[in-house]
Amino acid sequence: MAEKTSDLTIYGGDYEHTLALGGQAAGAQLRYATMRRVQEIFIGMLETRRFEICEFSLANYITLRAAGERWLTAIPVFPSRVFRHGLAVTRRDSALTRLEDLAGKRIGVPDYSMTAAVWFRGLIEEEYGVDLQSITWVTRAKQRFPFPRGAKIETTETDHEDLLTSGKIDALLGMHLADSARAPAERRLRPVLGDPQGEEEAYYRKTGIYPIMHCVVIREDVLKKYPDVAAQVFRAYEAAKQSAYERQLGATLVPWGRQNWTEKFELFGGDPLPYGLTPVNRMVVERLATYLKRQGFTSEAPTVDQLFAPA
Repeated sequence: MAEKTSDLTIYGGDYEHTLALGGQAAGAQLRYATMRRVQEIFIGMLETRRFEICEFSLANYITLRAAGERWLTAIPVFPSRVFRHGLAVTRRDSALTRLEDLAGKRIGVPDYSMTAAVWFRGLIEEEYGVDLQSITWVTRAKQRFPFPRGAKIETTETDHEDLLTSGKIDALLGMHLADSARAPAERRLRPVLGDPQGEEEAYYRKTGIYPIMHCVVIREDVLKKYPDVAAQVFRAYEAAKQSAYERQLGATLVPWGRQNWTEKFELFGGDPLPYGLTPVNRMVVERLATYLKRQGFTSEAPTVDQLFAPA
């Protein structure tokens, strides 16, 4: 008989759709712990295999799996999805106004292998015709993974926002910008695109892709010790998401929130965060795996069924 999973903690981001995680869920007592920056979870997992169950970078997971690593296994729960058209920021006085304008430029990126950067490079190449080889990527020396061969990369220890405001780079893939804390009139940076949401909605209507950022992974020793844990964790996430949907969390917080909630749920067919290996999720994961191969992180793109725990 499998041991009870009452002593397991899931580590992840602080989202509305995970608020109901923890407590009694699908017959198991699971705890849910959040960390201020979910990237700290990824680094802890990569460096020391610190967590039993946690949210994890989908691009990093595919890269590990393609390299033959089997010490962690994903379940098809995708807690974070974000469109990335608005990721590129530049100076307020910059002439850059289109993603096509990034060709030949110097762009800062916190970590070259992060899922957001992989999606962004795939996006500007596939949808905007940008030659990725024309771009010089400026990043930190310490990275989660080795740099792919052939990529034009420079390393620096200087703050990326300082590099951008001083003109030493042309744009930055903006994650957790200090500039965002300034009053709107005092901000020195702006998105490259004037209407990122408009282009993101057009992209979704065209492709059906709402980019997946993160999956949920379970360490192999935990899967062996608790054979039912993958199914239990999946059901716990699904139940928490449905609870958030039923409560319409966020819809009453801001003006026109309920109208926006209704419109967006209609756009996404009633479920903007589908879990499981649905046809659309397979398509999105396959696209990311293809980008990872094109960008030199993997020699082959693994199939979706090779990536996730059996149903």
